[in-house]
Amino acid sequence: MNKELLTIEFRYNSRVNGDDKCITKTITIGIYNTIDDAVAAGNNVLEQMSDTFEIRPGDKFRVSGLFGFPDRLVSNSCYPTKGVVYYAKITPLSFKDINDVINTIFTAKEA
Repeated sequence: MNKELLTIEFRYNSRVNGDDKCITKTITIGIYNTIDDAVAAGNNVLEQMSDTFEIRPGDKFRVSGLFGFPDRLVSNSCYPTKGVVYYAKITPLSFKDINDVINTIFTAKEA
């Protein structure tokens, strides 16, 4: 069974006890059955974030991007907003039976 995981990671520097420290916070938006659903949800979240972050018109998820593959990453890493960078990401998830995976590994190793 395959699913799509939609997350957003925020990175920023924070002064803690007088020291600059890089902070990373990742939130999960959802797990979706199809890339189409994940893309739609991701673009909806980007639209919501546009109230706070500068999101350029081309910064969006696509089901069919360059070379026909999905655009699974949207980021403002080149244009941070007030020193905050975000990485919105769709990650494919593959759920498999652990015994099948183990058997496949050992079968391949013996070949």
